[in-house]
Amino acid sequence: MTKEPLIEAPGFRGRITGRLGDMLVIDAEVEADIPAHAGETAEFAIVVSGRFELCMNDTTRSFGPGDHLVVEAGIEHAIRVIEPGRLVLIGKM
Repeated sequence: MTKEPLIEAPGFRGRITGRLGDMLVIDAEVEADIPAHAGETAEFAIVVSGRFELCMNDTTRSFGPGDHLVVEAGIEHAIRVIEPGRLVLIGKM
Protein backbone atom coordinates (compact mmCIF):
# COMPACT_ATOMS: atom_id res chain seq x y z
CA MET A 1 0.00 0.00 0.00
CA THR A 2 1.42 3.39 -0.97
CA LYS A 3 0.84 6.44 1.16
CA GLU A 4 -0.51 9.52 -0.53
CA PRO A 5 1.80 12.55 -0.24
CA LEU A 6 1.30 15.29 2.27
CA ILE A 7 -0.14 18.56 1.04
CA GLU A 8 1.39 21.45 2.91
CA ALA A 9 0.65 25.17 2.84
CA PRO A 10 0.95 27.90 5.47
CA GLY A 11 -1.11 26.75 8.47
CA PHE A 12 -2.26 23.56 6.69
CA ARG A 13 -1.01 19.99 6.46
CA GLY A 14 -3.17 17.35 4.85
CA ARG A 15 -3.06 13.79 3.61
CA ILE A 16 -5.14 12.60 0.66
CA THR A 17 -7.39 9.81 1.95
CA GLY A 18 -9.52 9.26 -1.15
CA ARG A 19 -10.96 10.65 -4.35
CA LEU A 20 -14.46 11.68 -5.37
CA GLY A 21 -14.39 11.90 -9.16
CA ASP A 22 -11.64 14.40 -9.91
CA MET A 23 -11.83 15.89 -6.40
CA LEU A 24 -9.51 14.93 -3.53
CA VAL A 25 -10.68 13.96 -0.04
CA ILE A 26 -8.12 15.35 2.40
CA ASP A 27 -7.73 14.81 6.15
CA ALA A 28 -6.19 18.14 7.16
CA GLU A 29 -4.59 19.50 10.31
CA VAL A 30 -5.08 23.26 10.54
CA GLU A 31 -2.82 24.85 13.13
CA ALA A 32 -2.37 28.43 11.97
CA ASP A 33 -4.32 31.01 10.01
CA ILE A 34 -4.61 30.32 6.29
CA PRO A 35 -4.10 33.48 4.23
CA ALA A 36 -6.65 34.70 1.69
CA HIS A 37 -6.76 32.58 -1.44
CA ALA A 38 -9.22 31.50 -4.14
CA GLY A 39 -9.52 28.00 -5.59
CA GLU A 40 -10.27 27.08 -9.18
CA THR A 41 -13.00 24.70 -7.98
CA ALA A 42 -15.52 24.69 -5.15
CA GLU A 43 -14.37 23.44 -1.74
CA PHE A 44 -16.41 21.60 0.88
CA ALA A 45 -15.13 20.98 4.41
CA ILE A 46 -16.42 19.36 7.60
CA VAL A 47 -14.90 20.45 10.91
CA VAL A 48 -13.80 17.38 12.86
CA SER A 49 -12.20 19.26 15.76
CA GLY A 50 -11.11 22.78 16.60
CA ARG A 51 -12.75 26.14 15.99
CA PHE A 52 -12.30 28.33 12.94
CA GLU A 53 -13.57 31.54 11.39
CA LEU A 54 -14.15 31.72 7.65
CA CYS A 55 -13.72 35.21 6.20
CA MET A 56 -15.42 35.46 2.80
CA ASN A 57 -17.39 38.13 0.92
CA ASP A 58 -16.92 40.71 3.70
CA THR A 59 -18.51 38.28 6.17
CA THR A 60 -16.98 36.25 9.00
CA ARG A 61 -18.64 33.05 10.25
CA SER A 62 -17.53 30.71 13.05
CA PHE A 63 -17.35 26.94 12.67
CA GLY A 64 -16.81 24.13 15.19
CA PRO A 65 -16.99 20.33 15.32
CA GLY A 66 -19.74 18.93 13.10
CA ASP A 67 -20.19 22.15 11.11
CA HIS A 68 -19.54 22.26 7.38
CA LEU A 69 -18.54 25.05 5.05
CA VAL A 70 -18.74 25.55 1.30
CA VAL A 71 -16.65 27.95 -0.75
CA GLU A 72 -17.57 28.40 -4.41
CA ALA A 73 -14.90 28.36 -7.11
CA GLY A 74 -13.00 31.62 -7.54
CA ILE A 75 -14.17 33.16 -4.24
CA GLU A 76 -11.38 34.62 -2.13
CA HIS A 77 -11.48 33.38 1.45
CA ALA A 78 -9.26 33.04 4.52
CA ILE A 79 -9.39 30.88 7.64
CA ARG A 80 -8.64 32.23 11.10
CA VAL A 81 -7.80 29.57 13.68
CA ILE A 82 -9.50 30.07 17.03
CA GLU A 83 -8.51 26.57 18.24
CA PRO A 84 -6.28 24.30 16.09
CA GLY A 85 -8.01 21.21 14.75
CA ARG A 86 -8.87 18.99 11.83
CA LEU A 87 -11.02 19.29 8.72
CA VAL A 88 -12.10 16.79 6.12
CA LEU A 89 -11.76 18.79 2.91
CA ILE A 90 -13.10 17.87 -0.52
CA GLY A 91 -11.65 19.91 -3.38
CA LYS A 92 -8.74 20.25 -5.74
CA MET A 93 -5.34 21.35 -4.53
